[in-house]
Amino acid sequence: MKGLRIAMIVAVGTLLVAPRVYAQSTDAEFKCAASANKAGTKFVGSKSKCVQKCLAGAWKVNAGFGDCYPPYAGVTYECIVHNDLKPGKSAEEKFSAAIAKACDEVANPKLDCPECYKASSGDCATYAVDRMLNIEGQVDTFVPGVGCEGAGATKEEQKCQTATAKALTKQVATLNKCYDKCIANARKGVIPDAAACSPPATDPATSTCVGKGDTKTTLSIDKVCVGDFRPDNCNGAGDNNYNDGATWTNTVDTAITGNIPVTYCEGDVP
Repeated sequence: MKGLRIAMIVAVGTLLVAPRVYAQSTDAEFKCAASANKAGTKFVGSKSKCVQKCLAGAWKVNAGFGDCYPPYAGVTYECIVHNDLKPGKSAEEKFSAAIAKACDEVANPKLDCPECYKASSGDCATYAVDRMLNIEGQVDTFVPGVGCEGAGATKEEQKCQTATAKALTKQVATLNKCYDKCIANARKGVIPDAAACSPPATDPATSTCVGKGDTKTTLSIDKVCVGDFRPDNCNGAGDNNYNDGATWTNTVDTAITGNIPVTYCEGDVP
């Protein structure tokens, strides 16, 4: 099962194809896309909490760190992937279910699955799983880096890694809200040119929103991860070579700005 999971993580980059050009989305299609984005934000937060809880426990006894990293194990696996005693309650299962609930027109004829989602996955029930795996893969690329020093990490290094995880999770939420609002306003005609919401946004309000979020993230990380408080041996040999706030912030920016056109691929963001 774990070997299969690793293969799935490696393959996620091919699951969601580049957006195609379609006509303006229907209200139901737009609601589906917005719901998918919000569900993704919640998933990132939930998964991060699962990992941080694992690391906090492992640091206390200086053991068990393997459970905290992909493909995960033990209680962390149950929290993120599946718990036989609590089916449907894991972070992954809730994420997929939220998308299906908002998008699967087969299960609910009142819904409307975007044509670009169907072009990618065939139907929205399958898309819900594909989307989860795609975001899952993105998060999994961050986990080993953000929590790179397990055994032997000092209290200060632990605090730095925890603060970074929390700051980046908040940044994901902020960026998604910035773009969600821009695209919604463009749809209403408040923003005359929908292209202004295409990342990197040229709409002034959205650009300001993104900038404020990025600045806050960078400062939050650099405030805690200073000097010897920065973990060692995280980017190759060397002391205190943990990424600084700007590097982490820019990396998250790249991920989110890549997700937005794929999420709103039904004609709302060119």
